[in-house]
Amino acid sequence: IWWLVLQLIGVLALPVALKLLRFLPDRGFGFARPVGLLLTGYLFWLLATFGILQNTTPSIVLVLLLVGGLSAYLWKREGREMLAFLRGETRMIIATELVFLVALAGFSFFRAYNPEIAWTEKPMEFGFINAILRSRTFPPSDQWLSGYAISYYYFGYVIAAMLTRLSGLPSDITFNLTLVTLFALTASGAFSLIYNLVRAYLQRPGQSAEQGSWLGRWAAPWAGLVGAVLVALMGNLEGVFELMRARGLGSEALFRWLDVKNLQPLQTDALSATWYPTDTWWWWRASRVIHDRDVLGNSMEVIDEFPFFSFLLGDVHPHVLALPFVLLAVALALNVALSWRQRPPVQAAEDKDA
Repeated sequence: IWWLVLQLIGVLALPVALKLLRFLPDRGFGFARPVGLLLTGYLFWLLATFGILQNTTPSIVLVLLLVGGLSAYLWKREGREMLAFLRGETRMIIATELVFLVALAGFSFFRAYNPEIAWTEKPMEFGFINAILRSRTFPPSDQWLSGYAISYYYFGYVIAAMLTRLSGLPSDITFNLTLVTLFALTASGAFSLIYNLVRAYLQRPGQSAEQGSWLGRWAAPWAGLVGAVLVALMGNLEGVFELMRARGLGSEALFRWLDVKNLQPLQTDALSATWYPTDTWWWWRASRVIHDRDVLGNSMEVIDEFPFFSFLLGDVHPHVLALPFVLLAVALALNVALSWRQRPPVQAAEDKDA
């Protein structure tokens, strides 16, 4: 059900994405879902904030129809060209959808083994989603202070609540599905961004390599897949040193040189009985590998979480909610940069001089 809702939003926003990101090699196909979520969520939030609509499922459906109407208008004007483009990009479409679906299904399977909404900031975030679901207008009611509005970044939770209403699923299920969706959108967004970068490089003016060659056909998809893994799955090497520490490997000088706070070699009588660390918060150190100090030499906390640390932790926090839209912003910047290729040389030079 959740996947179908996401597909519906992506399809309704596809012509908008193809028009908005038309200078990218994939014309923004890989960003149709983030574009749809952003357009629908922002328009819904705006209309509910001004009191034009109420926070109900019919209102969300109405906003979806408005976005669909804009897409229908664009399709009427340029649908033949868009359809011809999509028919010629079957390999790209299949690859993009497979990355999204595999990431969505795989991380759903992972979250099914630890779905509890407990510890860290998950109860607060769950409360925000429920507070928004119970509010008829925006700004939504604060979950702690009756009669007041939420005093926090809450737009991402509006999108989560919007998807909850559209799917008809309970919020304790959609809390985890929201995290799963953010992971899948981050993986597919990174794939599409790198795919477009590589294809744009191969198609640069003066490039003599044929696009029908093996390099032209497969370099971009494989590079995109590597990009998705590096952005969404990979972390830093702190975990390697945790494993070494648990087995008593590594000298005191090595750990002093690494200078990760609270990461010192264990005494022989305190080594882990397993191959992995067993002290409760050992994994937390991976998000604090930069050990900064003030002018007096006192330790200062520097948060350097990488995306998969946040996904593993399971907090639906604003910096996690923003990840797909950060990639969309980078794609928009790349789209502007590539738009210069489509300008006549004289006009491009005049614009650059201006």
